[in-house]
Amino acid sequence: MIALASAAHGLPEIDAATAWRDRAQAAWFDLRPYGANALPIGAGGRGGAWYLDGPFGQAVLRHYRRGGWMARFNREHYLWCGASRTRGARELALLERLVEAGLPVPEPIAAAHWREGLLYRAALLMRRVPVRADFMSLVHDDAASAPWAELGRCIAAFHRFGAHHPDLNARNILQDDHGQMIIIDWDRGSDGHRPGRWCEAEMILL
Repeated sequence: MIALASAAHGLPEIDAATAWRDRAQAAWFDLRPYGANALPIGAGGRGGAWYLDGPFGQAVLRHYRRGGWMARFNREHYLWCGASRTRGARELALLERLVEAGLPVPEPIAAAHWREGLLYRAALLMRRVPVRADFMSLVHDDAASAPWAELGRCIAAFHRFGAHHPDLNARNILQDDHGQMIIIDWDRGSDGHRPGRWCEAEMILL
């Protein structure tokens, strides 16, 4: 992960994934130039996500949003604790490690943050996964024929690596055009854990 600062007014500071360090631009996080090529993602989540088509190809831009009771007072601001501690920078770094380990997650491109005094806003730009369906849809269509075995092998691979997903639910598990399971939304996720009871706790969330 390579940190790149932007001096342009209104543009964020960004952290570029290693593969994008010579190409990533703060301007990619400005939705206005995309026009009709920025399509809001309406299904699931908390809003603030778009499908984009730009110099990086097809991608997803996600702005971090709060959930739960806190969202009633503050939807998108977080306490500033340093650039490396922003939500986007941490998720980008985790995704890079998971990709390097050969685990099926979206490829990160860059993370951004807009500092506002003691607070900040953040966003993450990732390669778009060619999705056939999320696991919720697969189960809804035909639970008996859903790819349960493939899902089990996928989750087991993450657990062997020690990767903990904070919100492992059927909406965050996608099946791509080749039938592979992809796990998304690693905000607040972590790795380096020894397999244990937390693995069972994740399965209960499904």
